[in-house]
Amino acid sequence: MTEAASPALKPDTINRHINNVYPALAMLAGMQLEVFTALGDEAVDAATAAGRLGVATDKLRPLLYALVTAGLLEVDGERFSNAPEAAEFLVKGRPRYLGGAHQAYSDLWSSTMHTAASIRTGIPQARHDFSAMSHAELRAFVRGLDAGAGATARRLHKTFDMGRFDRLLDAGGGSGGLAMALARLCPQLRATVAELPNVAVITRECVAEDGMADRVEVIDADLTAAPPPGTYDAVVLRSVLQVLSAAQAAAVLRHASAALAPGGECFVVGRMLDDSRLAPLDAVAVNVMFLNVYEHGQAYTESEYRAWFEQAGLAGVARLPLAGGYSIMHGTRG
Repeated sequence: MTEAASPALKPDTINRHINNVYPALAMLAGMQLEVFTALGDEAVDAATAAGRLGVATDKLRPLLYALVTAGLLEVDGERFSNAPEAAEFLVKGRPRYLGGAHQAYSDLWSSTMHTAASIRTGIPQARHDFSAMSHAELRAFVRGLDAGAGATARRLHKTFDMGRFDRLLDAGGGSGGLAMALARLCPQLRATVAELPNVAVITRECVAEDGMADRVEVIDADLTAAPPPGTYDAVVLRSVLQVLSAAQAAAVLRHASAALAPGGECFVVGRMLDDSRLAPLDAVAVNVMFLNVYEHGQAYTESEYRAWFEQAGLAGVARLPLAGGYSIMHGTRG
C-alpha cells in the first residue's frame, strides 16, 4: 500500500532550481556577446545595441529583457542601460572587468551536464587533462581565469599588504594573471610563475603580450615531484590544490613551501569546505562540477588544509572566507 500524496505539497523547490538556470545562461550570453561593453555608460534602445553588436534586433531583444530580470541591466521605456554591477565588472577595459571569464564558465558549466555519467562510470566525462589539450584549448582555458586572478591579487594586497615582499612565487599560476596583477600593485615586487612545461609556454606568451616580461619570470616545474628552484619571501597557490588528489595536494604545498625563506609566507586561495561539508554553499555546489573535470580534485575541508599546512612546516595557520565559496589559508614558515 502506497502513502497518499499530500495535496498541499507543491514542487516549489524543484521549479525554483529549474528556472534559476536561465538567468545564469543569459548572463553568460551577455558576456560572450559583450552586451555590457556595447552599452557602456549609455542608455540605448534594442536596435542601437544590436547595431553595435552586429546582430539582429529581434534576436537580441529577448536577451536584453532577460538580463533586466537577472538584475544586470535596467530598462526605462525601451532604453536599456547597465545596472551598477554590470557597469563595474562587465564593461571591457575597466579595472575590475570580469567578463573575460566567460570562456571558463562555458567550459565548466557544460562539463557539469555529465555528472550522472561521471558518477555512474567513476570516470570524469569532461576531464581536463592539461597534458592532452591543444595549445589553443589550453590557452583559452587559462586566459579565461585571468579576471579572477586580478580580483584575487587585489584582495591579497588589501588584506595582507603584498608590498612587504620582494620575491614572490605564483605556484601553478596559469596565464600569470595573478603574478602580473601583484607586480603592478607592488612596484618593487619581482614575481616568478612556476608551471608545467606545456602551460609555461602559454604563460610566457601572456606575460610578453602584457609587457611584463621584465617583472615576471616563468619557470618550468612539476610541483607534485619536487620543489621549484629559487628562494622566495611569499608563495601563492590559487585554485591549484583543488584540482589534485589529496596526496598530490599535500606534496605540492610541501614542495612550494620548501622554496620559502625562513619567515616566508604561504597563501592558498581556492574553494574550501567547512568540516561539515555543508558550507559554504558555493563550494558544496562546485564539487559537483569537479566530479566531471578532474580525476581526483575537489573542494577539500578546512581540516584537510590545516593538516597539509602542518606537514609543510607552516605555522600560525588562519583561514579567511571569501565570496563564492573561496577562502584564503595563510601560514608562515618557521
